Amino acid sequence: MAVLSGLIFLLLKMFLEVSASYSVSGLYRGVWYQPVEHHALLGQSFMNISGISAVRCSVRCLSHHGCFSFNYDHINQVCQMNNASAEHVCDNFQGMLNVSYYDATAKPTTCKVVSIISGNEKCAHVKVSVGFEKLGVEDGSIPDESLSASSNWEGSDKSTAAGGRLNKTPPNNLIIGAWCPMVPDTNQWIQVDLGNPTYVTGVLTQGRNGVAAQWVTKYKVQFEPPSPAGLVDVNDQLGQTQIFNGNTDRDSIVERRFFKPVLAVKVHIVPVEWSGFIALRFELLGCK
Repeated sequence: MAVLSGLIFLLLKMFLEVSASYSVSGLYRGVWYQPVEHHALLGQSFMNISGISAVRCSVRCLSHHGCFSFNYDHINQVCQMNNASAEHVCDNFQGMLNVSYYDATAKPTTCKVVSIISGNEKCAHVKVSVGFEKLGVEDGSIPDESLSASSNWEGSDKSTAAGGRLNKTPPNNLIIGAWCPMVPDTNQWIQVDLGNPTYVTGVLTQGRNGVAAQWVTKYKVQFEPPSPAGLVDVNDQLGQTQIFNGNTDRDSIVERRFFKPVLAVKVHIVPVEWSGFIALRFELLGCK
């Protein structure tokens, strides 16, 4: 009887663990995970943590900028954090009893979503949903004090980071219709402090409003993850720093999406090449 009672307790515990891990509410703007049961991503683990629940495992993965997915062993209570997702490493996605796979590119509950499904039939059911909403640079939901820059043309008299909002027009001819730094070199940047960890999925850019033919033609994006790790580059599908193509005129809006969503508390845009002078108006895309 004791053996039977123990088995029932273990099965009940496994059921509750799996059920709880379906919804990690209140963490990082309501992010939740949808597990793929009896599967694991093999050969991609960079950290194992024993003795924690699947819910705690999800928290650890969300707060680590290098964690793209995790496997959870319900029997041994082992959290295995991965440096890749099954969407991109399908050959390593294998069936495994008593283990569930969780993709860390979770679907934020308040987002309008675009579904991206791997073309590999083996991983066709591993679905990533991400949002492409404007995060509030353009409409002022992100306040002026959350925008900063490496420098501003002639101090703060003619150009400010807040002047770099998408579709921003200057109040008069004395103010520059964009963010412009003091010096046109690749050490310049404009930053958004998002306040809370937020999924960022892309950028909208424009050049300078008015008569001056100035815009950024290429740029890179850096972000600060929730865990203290300094700035991290947004990478392409090869894991290299992605250089985004920017604008070809003053006012057209160019949208560029990241290969993979990033969880960020701060975002840097770093001009790499420009026409005339560095002049930028922009908006971030992601999930509110």
